[in-house]
Amino acid sequence: MSARNPFPVRRPYPVTATGLIDFLVEGVYPLQEAHLRQYGAVEYAKRLAAGGALRPGDAEGTLRLPSAAVVQSVQLVAGDFAVHLNWKKAKVVYDVEPTMMSTLAEMDTHDLLPGGILRQLPHPDPVFVFTEGHPVVRADGTGALVRAMYVSGRRADQTMCDTSDSEVAEYQLTFKCDLLDGSGQVVDMDSVRISVGILDDGFTMRATIDAVLKDYVWEPLMTDTSSVEGKRAYMEALAHFGIAHLLYVCSEKADTVRKPIGRKPARKGGRRPERPLQLCQVGWRIGPAIKATRDALAHAREATATGSARTMAPHIRRAHLHTFRYGKERALSRVRWLPPIFVNAKGEQVSIDGTIVPVTA
Repeated sequence: MSARNPFPVRRPYPVTATGLIDFLVEGVYPLQEAHLRQYGAVEYAKRLAAGGALRPGDAEGTLRLPSAAVVQSVQLVAGDFAVHLNWKKAKVVYDVEPTMMSTLAEMDTHDLLPGGILRQLPHPDPVFVFTEGHPVVRADGTGALVRAMYVSGRRADQTMCDTSDSEVAEYQLTFKCDLLDGSGQVVDMDSVRISVGILDDGFTMRATIDAVLKDYVWEPLMTDTSSVEGKRAYMEALAHFGIAHLLYVCSEKADTVRKPIGRKPARKGGRRPERPLQLCQVGWRIGPAIKATRDALAHAREATATGSARTMAPHIRRAHLHTFRYGKERALSRVRWLPPIFVNAKGEQVSIDGTIVPVTA
């Protein structure tokens, strides 16, 4: 590894949202830029970010690409770097609370949702960050932690655009995953992109995941000896995780709170200060309440297991999105996220604020 390569690293504990962003901005993307610069491809990445369809090797001949493998490498890196360039326009960061992250990862997928809900993304080109990391099994059977997910826009002709663009036809989710060795060190960072269509007709999250799996094309440089089943399981885990988070922030009354961050001081030489991060905390009010109720239910489950009385085993019904109809002839709709329902040993529903709904005859 070169002296500039940030890997292997051990993440500090606790990991913070700004710490992860700093690692990406100061550690990972400068390496990508250096790789692109080596082949004269920085302008190519900028054209991609601006919505151009230019390919390496086109007529202007500005790229120095010695082989097909290098072409593929440049295309992959340039795509990632272009996503980063578009994120830098607004620098929106969604800091997802750990319990909220795991709850969304388990969210039910079968509720029918109205078309167009994904057009309600509150901020342009955000990146979700996951300070505890979401564990996934990669296609080759090794473990990884999802640390970040960039959301970018694509038009129908597959050129890049802002997520707020009037012609956006799909979102591209770019996952950044820590690859770990046996001692917990980060030995590399995987980057995987999937596309999620923005539908105007009603759909289910399950159908959207299935569409991602059906249309996904494994990148040429990422082909390996992994089984088809292993690749499908990896992509399904990422698609479920990413789409759940995307739908949550698009739903009505999502738990999102903006956290002010001071502007960085101006650099020497009189240049303007950098745009500050726009940090939004996601699930930091409801997540701890879910954790407290879940812990109490786990304690009750242990007590039930050791007791002699015959009772129902405490359990949890998964969180889900629900569509509410309203207005004249119920023609309008809005989508709200409903948190997990906890059921105690008596069959009573326990809300996340501790309220008990008694069993009715």
